[in-house]
Amino acid sequence: MEYTFKRADEAQIQEIYELAGENRREATNHVSDDNRQKMIEAYEHSAKHSAYFLCLMDGETLLGWVMIDKAFDFLTGDEIGWVNDLYVKKAYRGRGYSKLLMEEALKEFENNGYQDVGLNVYVHNETAMKLYEKIGFRDVNKFMKIKV
Repeated sequence: MEYTFKRADEAQIQEIYELAGENRREATNHVSDDNRQKMIEAYEHSAKHSAYFLCLMDGETLLGWVMIDKAFDFLTGDEIGWVNDLYVKKAYRGRGYSKLLMEEALKEFENNGYQDVGLNVYVHNETAMKLYEKIGFRDVNKFMKIKV
């Protein structure tokens, strides 16, 4: 197998959108009838601001993707790279593809001139947190909430 990375074209975007509900449910641990629509809305909002999907391909088969985005560091005011989404299709998990995608994303951010990259991960997603920490990400803040 020969793996390649590429920006998503319409075929990959359609496949990503089809998996959007499952992706949002896994990422957030939130079960909702509108998960797919909410995730697509988030993707499209980011795309309006130059975000794009970087796909890991095996020939014509989409294995997974990472969304390359940007954000502002509230502490420094600097624009930073932002990992908006990382997903590997279930059939291809456990093979190190998330790590490959993240490593490629970090190269992409560096090539785009970013010195810092951030991301958000839900606390229940221990597998993702372990991956990010192994790559070198570290906690810099906590987001907390309460229902009133």
